[in-house]
Amino acid sequence: MKVVLDTNVHISAAILGRVCEEIIQTCRFSDLEVLISKEIIGELSDRLSQKFLWQDEQIDVFLESITEFSEVIKVDEDINYIKDDPDDNKILECAVSANCDFIVSGDRHLLILKSYKGIKILSPADFLLLLRDKSSF
Repeated sequence: MKVVLDTNVHISAAILGRVCEEIIQTCRFSDLEVLISKEIIGELSDRLSQKFLWQDEQIDVFLESITEFSEVIKVDEDINYIKDDPDDNKILECAVSANCDFIVSGDRHLLILKSYKGIKILSPADFLLLLRDKSSF
């Protein structure tokens, strides 16, 4: 199963823990294919630096931990579907380029879609329920 985790999932895992941290740990130690793009990595770096005032060294360690269990893919799809928050399009671009099964996000602009080009979009809580129901993990 291929999945793209939205920036907010990664940040919530690091800052708050709970559901998002459990998703990250499950992804890290399962057969799930987690895909990420350079654009998402850049957004993570920017948000951690600007919004949470993380130092460069902290950000580097965090991003390295993500790329240990994720495959960085090249985006080959330019999507301009979400007009209200164009930054969310980079999540769709990554998922479509990687031919993913799921996007996991807490962002309402993505969640309201429910799916995009056959890719299911789930909240972290719903994705965690799905993971718990799968015996193959």
